[in-house]
Amino acid sequence: MPRTRVSLRATVALWMVPTVLLFFSSSWWLTQVNVSQLADSAYDRTLDGALRAIEANISLQSGGLGVDLPYALFASLRTTSKGTVYFRVTSADGLVQIGDAALPQPPDLKPNETHFFDAEYLDQRVRIGALRTTLPAPLYGAGQAQDVIIEVAETAAPREASLERIANAAYWRDVVVTGLGLGLMILGFGAALRPLERLRQRFDRRDPSDLSLLDEDQLPVEVRPLVQSFNALLLRHAALAGAQRRFLDDASHQLRTPISVLRMQLDHALQTADPAEREETLRAMRGVIERSARTTAQMLALARADATAIGQAGDQVDPARILSEVARLHLQGARRKRLVLDLDLPETPLTVPAHETLIYEALSNLLDNAIRHSPMGGTIQLSLTVQDGSIRFGITDEGPGMSAEGLARLGERFRSDGGHGLGLALVQSVARAHGGRVIAQNRDGAGLDVQLEISRANADFTVPVTDL
Repeated sequence: MPRTRVSLRATVALWMVPTVLLFFSSSWWLTQVNVSQLADSAYDRTLDGALRAIEANISLQSGGLGVDLPYALFASLRTTSKGTVYFRVTSADGLVQIGDAALPQPPDLKPNETHFFDAEYLDQRVRIGALRTTLPAPLYGAGQAQDVIIEVAETAAPREASLERIANAAYWRDVVVTGLGLGLMILGFGAALRPLERLRQRFDRRDPSDLSLLDEDQLPVEVRPLVQSFNALLLRHAALAGAQRRFLDDASHQLRTPISVLRMQLDHALQTADPAEREETLRAMRGVIERSARTTAQMLALARADATAIGQAGDQVDPARILSEVARLHLQGARRKRLVLDLDLPETPLTVPAHETLIYEALSNLLDNAIRHSPMGGTIQLSLTVQDGSIRFGITDEGPGMSAEGLARLGERFRSDGGHGLGLALVQSVARAHGGRVIAQNRDGAGLDVQLEISRANADFTVPVTDL
């Protein structure tokens, strides 16, 4: 079952919207908590001031417990909080109480300890501050001064209404900020995708035969690796297209003349009445066909070598075995000219990453050239050596060699120097496909020495497109 395609906008939304909502909820909750804590702290400081004022106004002059209430402070509390203020002063033994006797009891307090808590009083939520302090003198002739508990309570409704207003303001502030953030994120993401849209339009307008590289200067940094990979793909396709064009050019160049010759010979054979002349014409046609077949095989091998140079991978092969099989293949041709094939192979087995078919075809072309250009009864030396991380296939004959111009333009296609043109072009392409090279030089006296060098470490078989 195919997977449903999700756009980049939908993917970002699936990740960002829940995240933004989570941050919004967390921010609003933290705002509530912080505002409540700040409000409690402010109200508690006011209650603490009232407690200290009552403590300072406790009187023992009459022999009993008395309080001179700070009415100005209470009036200020009522005006500020717009609520109701209650108080109570109680001796630690509970025998003396002054003020609102029904106020909720505070928890057990240590001397000089202040505590603030919420409670219910007269069906209202109240915030209560309690202080336990020691009297300056004992009451009722007691042996030591007693402790008294001072409480001041304030109704919480005005405070809660104020908190609600602050929370609502914070909520709508977060809603607006979050909405603006999401809107800007959507606009920014759209702006970020516009280069991709322009890139798509460039693809749509591009001619199918246009393999030029894309300009990445105006693209975002995150998109450039993708475009660079695409440009590398275009280079490989351009190289492959070039190899295909070369093959077509090669085929048309090499086969046009043999086909014309065959047509004329066939017409001549059909028109002549002399059986001997007809047989001679057919034998001549056979030679043309054999040369054309050999040329076609070389061109196909050359096309495979070009395709390999574009980036196909090879396997670990035994070069000594390949060279031995090439020698056995051409042994019959060498015997016809009474040639000696001198095979020199290393004693130590070795392997190399290579395309066996291409190496085989290249060596076969070199040996075929050597046999065709060697004199009757001569010797052809075939060698395999290892040098500095590479291996060299060597084929040396005793023929006429090559001209200086031919050596300088070694490997050019269809430039024949005594029949070496297409075969050496194939060998050159195979060498480049394996990260190597072809070395050819005339021997002192007579003969040509050709070395096919390939790298033992070259595993990806990639060469620059400009070399193809």
